[in-house]
Amino acid sequence: MNDGNSTRDVDLLRAQLHRLVEDVEPKPDALPRLLAATRGRRSPRRPLLALVGAVAVAAAAFVVVSLGIPRQQEPEPVSVQPDSYLAAPAPGVIASFDLRSGRENQEVARVDGADAGVLATDRDRVYTTVSTSDGRRIVEVLLRGGQRVLPGDIGDGRLLTAGGGRVAYLDGKAVVVVHDGGQQQRIAIPPELRVDDLALADDGRLAVLAGHQGSQALVLLLAPDATSLAGHVDAVPDATCGPVAIAWSGRDVAALQPVDCGGEQARVATFAADSGRKIGAGVPFRTPPLAAGQARLSTDPLGRFLVSTKGKGQWLVDGSVIRPIPPACTDDGACAEGPGVF
Repeated sequence: MNDGNSTRDVDLLRAQLHRLVEDVEPKPDALPRLLAATRGRRSPRRPLLALVGAVAVAAAAFVVVSLGIPRQQEPEPVSVQPDSYLAAPAPGVIASFDLRSGRENQEVARVDGADAGVLATDRDRVYTTVSTSDGRRIVEVLLRGGQRVLPGDIGDGRLLTAGGGRVAYLDGKAVVVVHDGGQQQRIAIPPELRVDDLALADDGRLAVLAGHQGSQALVLLLAPDATSLAGHVDAVPDATCGPVAIAWSGRDVAALQPVDCGGEQARVATFAADSGRKIGAGVPFRTPPLAAGQARLSTDPLGRFLVSTKGKGQWLVDGSVIRPIPPACTDDGACAEGPGVF
C-alpha cells in the first residue's frame, strides 16, 4: 500500500465531508455519491477496511448534522419564524401568522389599550400605539419579552413606521423621528401637502408618500438628518394613479400603486433611493380598488413584499410570483381588522 496515496485519499474524503456538512440538511444521495467518488480514486487493491472506515466517518458526520450545529446569528425578524407575519386579531393582541395557511403561530404580546391594526416592526421589536389619559403614546414591544412606553404625545398617530433603531410618526403637519437614545427630529410638512404613508430605512433615510389635495401622491426621499422637505429626491411613478403605500427594500424604496385609477390591478414598483429612478416596474396582479390608508406594504429579509389591506385581501409578492394570503384569523375565529406587516 502506498502511504502517500492513502494520506491524499483521507484528505480528499475529509474535504468532501466538510463541504457536505456545510449544508445542515444533506441531500439524500450525498453519501452514495461521496463514496462513489472516493472509490473511483482508490486502487483496486485497497483493503475493504478503508472503505468501512470512510463509511463510519461519513455516518458520524451525518449524525452531527442531524443534531444541528449551533450558530451565532443576528436577531430573528420580528415575525418570529420564516414565512410568517404579524397582525392584530383583537385590540391589544399582537400575533404571528403563517403565510401559507393563515393559521396563528403564536401570540407575541398583549398591550393594554393598543390601537388595532397600527403596527410597525424593526428586527426584534414591534411598535404600536396606545391611548392613555395623558394622550397617545408609542409602545415598544421586545420580541424576547418586555415593553416600554416611549415619551411624548404623538398626536393622531395614524401613520407609524420603524427602522434602524428609529421610530417615525405623523403629528399634524410634521413627521417626528424618535432616535434610539430618545432624541426627536421634527420634519415640517407644508400645510398644502397631505401625507399618506411613511417608511424608515435601516440607515435613517425617510420616505414620505405625499401629494397636493386632488393630485396623485409622490414618494419624497429624505436624508437621515433632514429637518424639512428641502433637498428631497422625488420618485415619480409613471402611472395614472399615484402609490397608496411605500416600504424600503434594502437600499431601494418600493411603492404599491394601482395600474389604473379605480381598476382592479396593482403592482409593486421599486425606485433607486439616490436618484428616484425607477428600477423595477413590478408584475401586475388582481386586487380590489385600493386607496391610501387601506393598504400596507412591507418587506421581509428575503426581499419579498407583503401587500395587506383592511378587509380586501392580502398577497405575497415574490419577484414575478404573486400568491394570495389567507386572512389573519385565530383558532377562535377572531380576524385582524387592520393590515398585517412583515
